[in-house]
Amino acid sequence: MGFGLHSGWAIEGSIGSKVKIDASYLSPHVNLASRLEAATKQYRIPLLMSNSFVSGLTGSIQSTCRRVDNVVFKGSKEAMIIFYQDIEKFEDLKDVTDNYANLMYVTSWKNKEEVAHLGIDVNAILKMLMSENNLLIREVYDRAFNAYLDREWNKSKVILHLWLEKFPGDIIAQTLVEYLMKFNFECPLDWPGHHILDEK
Repeated sequence: MGFGLHSGWAIEGSIGSKVKIDASYLSPHVNLASRLEAATKQYRIPLLMSNSFVSGLTGSIQSTCRRVDNVVFKGSKEAMIIFYQDIEKFEDLKDVTDNYANLMYVTSWKNKEEVAHLGIDVNAILKMLMSENNLLIREVYDRAFNAYLDREWNKSKVILHLWLEKFPGDIIAQTLVEYLMKFNFECPLDWPGHHILDEK
């Protein structure tokens, strides 16, 4: 099952006959919630939330929500950050998928100079991943995601490799790697800064 959570307005109307009447809700926001639900299949996670929904949550709950992607849904013109709530502890993300070995291979690097050129301190990141502070651990993922948005896809690749070494069962990180793989981790010059989802 997949769930899409969004907040906004809707118009309630009655649809049916003299025998049976059902309430129906119509608005672009209802459609967006439906798009979010449909996208859970593409991202292989059970829950996706819009930025407007997450912004209405308490700070303690927001701290458990992680950015999944920056997308434009079919029928929309504006990009939106979509989120997932990390209900499980990162340490529990241990289930290795069939393509895990390939993901680790394509995100590996040949020498330390290649990583140093990208301005990445591998030892510092590994130290953060070993921390017991969940927010500090999540900062590593946030660095990878920020590099993705900033078009520094080779930098994102290296950080995601270190992340998946520690948390091999993280489907969100795997999905991001799979998307970057399509472009050989080189951001196209005409990339609009978001991922376009054509499916309804």
